[in-house]
Amino acid sequence: MKELYCVIGNPIAHSLSPVMHTALLEQNKIDASFVPFLIKEGTFTTVMEGLKALGISGFNITSPFKEDILPFLDELDPEAESCGAVNTVVSRNGRWKGFNTDGIGYLEGLQDIRAITEADRILIVGAGGASKAIFQALTHHTDARLTVANRTLEKAVQMVEGTAHKAISLADAESQIADYTIVIQTTSSGLTKENANLPIRLHDLTAGTIVSDIIYNPAQTPFLKEAKAYGAVTQNGLPMFVNQAAIAFELWTGKKADRDLMREIVLKQLGGK
Repeated sequence: MKELYCVIGNPIAHSLSPVMHTALLEQNKIDASFVPFLIKEGTFTTVMEGLKALGISGFNITSPFKEDILPFLDELDPEAESCGAVNTVVSRNGRWKGFNTDGIGYLEGLQDIRAITEADRILIVGAGGASKAIFQALTHHTDARLTVANRTLEKAVQMVEGTAHKAISLADAESQIADYTIVIQTTSSGLTKENANLPIRLHDLTAGTIVSDIIYNPAQTPFLKEAKAYGAVTQNGLPMFVNQAAIAFELWTGKKADRDLMREIVLKQLGGK
């Protein structure tokens, strides 16, 4: 029987998950399809019931549903439980288990630039599902000092609660930007032309600062363009996207994901950028 995998979100038209996972399924001779589903407002519960009825083998969850999925799961992986957000669901015998591959996938990509040390001061902009996963990965696997800035300060405060890390407003983050060695942009700013406003400005950014944006399409967001203009070392969301997807594929199928193939396919779809 042909298996079905999917990615759900809103928006979803920009996602390159289908073309990447389809190539992996074909490479591994797995009889399965991978499709994108746009989840319209107010339909999430209905869609979850539909996926359950279809006997979905597994799926990815992207913005803004990484927390909404939690009540529909039968089990949570400890990493996902610690950050309170899920981006990957594995179905076994009709039971759904939630995982979060975003954080460790992101950290692997960041460490391609250089090792993260206790001397690093890292600013995370945003406090959504992806931000929580990245915060947890950095907390558990590095000794860097972290600061979370968000438009709604209370959400940032909740994220750092019980840790030695800090929460500040976006205005404070902007005024203190020179203090950070790494800046991570996790909001949806720049994902579409209609949403191009920067969450913070980077006028006082120190040259050589690593500035990362978790968005991979477009490859150069307004945030990264501004950072590069001030001498930053920039990285878009492609490494995170490939790494988290590779881990998800391995959880679903038990097969090793060809990350080089995945990266090549995504770059080709993005015009080689």
